[in-house]
Amino acid sequence: MNGFEKRREIKKNQIIDALKDLVMVRNFKDIGVREIAERAGVSPASIYNFFGNKDELAKEVFYKYMEDVGEEFNIMVDSDLPFKEKVKRMFDDSIKYQEKLNAEGLQNFVLEDPAFKKHVEEYAHKVTIPMMVRLIDQGKAEGYISNAISINTIMLFTSALANMFSNPEIRNYCDIETRKELTQLFLYGVFGDDNNTN
Repeated sequence: MNGFEKRREIKKNQIIDALKDLVMVRNFKDIGVREIAERAGVSPASIYNFFGNKDELAKEVFYKYMEDVGEEFNIMVDSDLPFKEKVKRMFDDSIKYQEKLNAEGLQNFVLEDPAFKKHVEEYAHKVTIPMMVRLIDQGKAEGYISNAISINTIMLFTSALANMFSNPEIRNYCDIETRKELTQLFLYGVFGDDNNTN
């Protein structure tokens, strides 16, 4: 990558990071291109040059957010920590991310665009599902997950939760506390009582 390409990549990431900060707490529709540009220290024209429009930029923001979180979880899952400590960290980190998103922020990250859905599905098959399978295998090996519950059943349950949040009527009424409770129900309903992780 030459100097020009490096500068372009830096500028592009500045724009993504600027909207990422804003969209965590504000409704995407209320955020203008000029405000994003000012926060990123670039001209509004740069946003159109890099992304075409604000909606495409929003998708790039989500992809980056998803990949950053996925990388953190992958590192933790592949560490030498015992299973119950990994589950506790997953829960604590998930709550931390939930608290970053208000009700409007969550809606910002659920786009109906077919290309967006395809990207998320591909990421799940490439990264999320293999990571969960490794964690489940460790839980079974350490005796925290019953061998009577198959990986396929656990993954089906996970998929059902994801499909639930794709329903606008449900996700629009999921406040922070409800999302926290669903996280606790998922992690400890599958992986055991949360008292076992202390």
